[in-house]
Amino acid sequence: MGQISRRVFIVVLAALLPGMASDAVAATKTTKPTPTPKKKKPSPTPTAKRPTPSKSPTPSPSPSKITEGIVIAKSSELAIRQIKVFFIKDSFGISTGYSLTRTSRGVVMAFDSKCTHAGVPTSVSGSQLKCPAHGSIFNPENGAVVRGPAVEPLKSYRTIEADGEIRIAIS
Repeated sequence: MGQISRRVFIVVLAALLPGMASDAVAATKTTKPTPTPKKKKPSPTPTAKRPTPSKSPTPSPSPSKITEGIVIAKSSELAIRQIKVFFIKDSFGISTGYSLTRTSRGVVMAFDSKCTHAGVPTSVSGSQLKCPAHGSIFNPENGAVVRGPAVEPLKSYRTIEADGEIRIAIS
């Protein structure tokens, strides 16, 4: 049976090859004509305007809009010496919490609110971030471990405060 199917394949292939070859040759011969470019009209040469001796207004600086990062909060939502957890939804609708702390120097780095020991979201407890699962405590100004069992600091993100908004740079 193997010999018969091999012979049938060869016969079918031999019948199809000449037709395929002629189609390929015909396709290479039929080309579309390329359009000829149209001549452009020469553009007029601009004439230089002479400045008038009257007072020219100084250009007013346009307000800069910061577009880097994701808006996480309004500046007014975070008072000095306050720690607060804000949430951002990703493209799938899943919320992730980030802790922000405002000091006299401004808003410090943002920190992922998940404990580095077990991944449980931390919460604000007094002036610290505490994991409710196993009791790990983190410093809200630098993300460092104050008390374990966690040994790794919280993951940090750069923050930008401008135009009344606090933005977080997640990359």
